[in-house]
Amino acid sequence: MKSDFRKHQEKLSARAAIALREVARKARFNCGTQNAVRLRKALASEGLHHFQDRTLLSHEIHKFHAKQLAGRYQKKLATIERTVRQQQRDLIKANKRYGVKVDPRSLTAHDRFRFPTVLHGLEVLDVERTLRTVQAFKEQLQSVIERCRGLWCLGVIEVEVISMDLMRQLKDQSDSEERKLAVCESMVKRLARRYQALSVYFLIHFHGIVVANQQQHFADLEQQLRRQWKHEPRQVKVKSLSKVFNWKPKTPERSLVDIARYITKGGNDWIAKKAYLRYKLAFDNEHLETEDAWVNKNWRRNKTLRREHREEGITDTLAMTRSEIGALAGVIDGMMGMARNRTGYLVFAQSKRRKLTTTGSRG
Repeated sequence: MKSDFRKHQEKLSARAAIALREVARKARFNCGTQNAVRLRKALASEGLHHFQDRTLLSHEIHKFHAKQLAGRYQKKLATIERTVRQQQRDLIKANKRYGVKVDPRSLTAHDRFRFPTVLHGLEVLDVERTLRTVQAFKEQLQSVIERCRGLWCLGVIEVEVISMDLMRQLKDQSDSEERKLAVCESMVKRLARRYQALSVYFLIHFHGIVVANQQQHFADLEQQLRRQWKHEPRQVKVKSLSKVFNWKPKTPERSLVDIARYITKGGNDWIAKKAYLRYKLAFDNEHLETEDAWVNKNWRRNKTLRREHREEGITDTLAMTRSEIGALAGVIDGMMGMARNRTGYLVFAQSKRRKLTTTGSRG
């Protein structure tokens, strides 16, 4: 029979073990720790080994899904390019026959594509609750697109872990950082009061590709999206594909491959075409060319980073904690599992009022 002293010691040991586990869950990784290592250790500490090599957070899984999505985009591009070539031939004939003075080169496949972003809202780091929000968001997006004319859309629901504390303490913000903080502050206010003082949230949003054969259809889409997501004017953005990057021409094919790789990363940061399990303080980090560029940009501007940069074995202040990585992995696994082929994070929709072309299909 155990003595009272022994029971007391065992209770203390159990409490100490719980406290140590909690400290470990909230600990951040050091600068330079590889993404794969961060993911493996985070999942292990959270007892989520079954998510290893299963979600978009794993390099090989991300690589496969990015390639699959890029293939679907390229198939749609090929269809549009054939249509444009036929239209150009028809225009040349019209020029000769009727003296129509329109340059056939003005018809381009590039201009038939747009890259929309829709910021839906914030959610607490609760996997089941977040998945319900994601499903509702997905249905809303599909409904809006189906009501529009002449559109084909294929994109991705992304869930990103954001730190309100870090965004608020950042000095000398760029336009992108200022915009992100303003949008997220607005979204915090729409949460239930008991959730408004949290330091970390999930940011649920959509990126994708939309194709149309008339410019007006894009304008109509943006108008419809803004009617649905109207709380903050910067919730919706519809951009043309880049035609130039680093002063070099960029083909639509290259843009679509890069977009597919970017939007299937699972979250969070993306630098030099690589994913990082780190908070993203701005909307746009993808223009940074190297990891060193990220360090040079951030450590001088953040007082915490500036202090730690002078120490050895520094903690990556913007690194997600183990518990946050585990929660993100759970959400991504749940989203992927919404479809049999593990592509439940995808959103496909096309207009029901009028098809884009006679070959307009799921591409």
